[in-house]
Amino acid sequence: MMKPTIPGLRSFITMGVLAALALSLPWSAFGAEATRAAAPELSISLRGVVDNELEQGEPLRVAVRLESSGEGNGSVELAPAAGTWVEAVAVELSAAGGGAVLARAAPVGLPASPRATLDRGRVAGGLWMFASGSTQGLAPGDYVVRARLALKGGAGWSGEASSEDEPLSIVGVSSAPERVSARALSRAQIAFSQGAFEEAARVLDAVLAKTPDDFELLCLRAEVALAGRNPTAAMICVTRAARSLSPQTPGPPPHILHDVQQRVLAAQVARDAAPANVPAWTWPPLEVLRVSEKDAAELLGKTAPAATTPRPANPTSTPRPAPGSTASPAALPKPALAVAPALTPSPTVAVGPSIGTLVPPTELSDAKIRADAAGQWAASATAGSQYGRTGYSAVQATGAPNVPVVGNSADAWCPAVRDKGMDWLEVTFAKPVRATEVRVRQSDASGAIAKVEAIEPDGTAHVWWEGVDPRPQAAVREIVWFAVRVPPTAYPVGRVKLTLNLASGPGYKQIDAVQLVGATP
Repeated sequence: MMKPTIPGLRSFITMGVLAALALSLPWSAFGAEATRAAAPELSISLRGVVDNELEQGEPLRVAVRLESSGEGNGSVELAPAAGTWVEAVAVELSAAGGGAVLARAAPVGLPASPRATLDRGRVAGGLWMFASGSTQGLAPGDYVVRARLALKGGAGWSGEASSEDEPLSIVGVSSAPERVSARALSRAQIAFSQGAFEEAARVLDAVLAKTPDDFELLCLRAEVALAGRNPTAAMICVTRAARSLSPQTPGPPPHILHDVQQRVLAAQVARDAAPANVPAWTWPPLEVLRVSEKDAAELLGKTAPAATTPRPANPTSTPRPAPGSTASPAALPKPALAVAPALTPSPTVAVGPSIGTLVPPTELSDAKIRADAAGQWAASATAGSQYGRTGYSAVQATGAPNVPVVGNSADAWCPAVRDKGMDWLEVTFAKPVRATEVRVRQSDASGAIAKVEAIEPDGTAHVWWEGVDPRPQAAVREIVWFAVRVPPTAYPVGRVKLTLNLASGPGYKQIDAVQLVGATP
């Protein structure tokens, strides 16, 4: 047998010593990496800036997120000896090349609990803000923003952690429209987050008075109106925001519009619980309420010859409540944004008394009506007034029904006035036919129809029904079909005119669709 070499002997002895030491050491010495304690990790994002650029003197909001590194058992306890964990977070701004801290942000509010637990299912975070004065004196140039957490003592984690630097460019104040809008949006969002709703309204209105079709400002203005418990004003802003989008914009409306629309609709459903009076600041500026000259010209061009269209019966400038006063939505006229010029109905000559009878509700099945091969939906429409240029306009009463549930919907025609006076809707069908029935889908505030007239292509009108609907309001809110049946006519019907008594009941009346049923040959 060969003798081991000296190096081999030394290696053998060294291994034996290490083995002996291993027997005397705890197993955790070899699993230090696996049992290393979790630590907090910070990340930040800048809010209210475009391309990480901020104008001098503009406030800056910074969202801070804290989560566990996930090591060990993955749990981190932030339990300071005094104060809250938020007060242990510093959000700082420095020059990009390094150097002293030039500005510090303040947290927006404090947490409900002074402690926070970070683990696989829980994170912590909040909003910090650099006030306007903090950025006013900063020269244009490149900067960085970082967040730093420092905890010493207390019952939980102790140490320091910081986020990665987030670049920020300070630029001079610009009068470009997009910058003016971004400034207003940022300031209003800050005021809104702090509960200063009237201040947010003031900031937004100053810009909306000059650019009333600014999509993002209108969406936030709707939120401000909701905060003031004025869903009517909020719906005006939402409608105008939807109209401001280009018809060529692909895909569905932006999520921000959809979200605020849902909140507005929910508020309108609960409007009975709203106070009788709302603050004047909840109403948007007059420029948002009124129809623009361009919109009015487009509307007139589509609905009636300009030479024969009378001047609008409703003014296009609705006076706003005086500052400091309160006004109920029901007490104010419908804002003029929603008021289309009053149109003259097609000239007709009425013939004879009413000849039709109301169809019993038991015969009016939504599914059967939709599937009726003898029925045709209106192809075009005009109205005495309408709540919007596109949404709520007369054209929304054309085509097959598309309002899924009862309640306010921009996909139905809505008169400009809520519950006073009379109004009318006239629909035209693509193919005049000898008819036997007309059906009207009332999607909200049913029971206002007071007269139904069938009109021949030459303008001769036949009163099919006139009176008071015996079923003005359903016991349970639901979409209601109104139908009038007549003996098969000897004349072709090309149009139907509906006259509504808006004072028949509360709420804005809405009609989703109108169907004309041809007589069986």
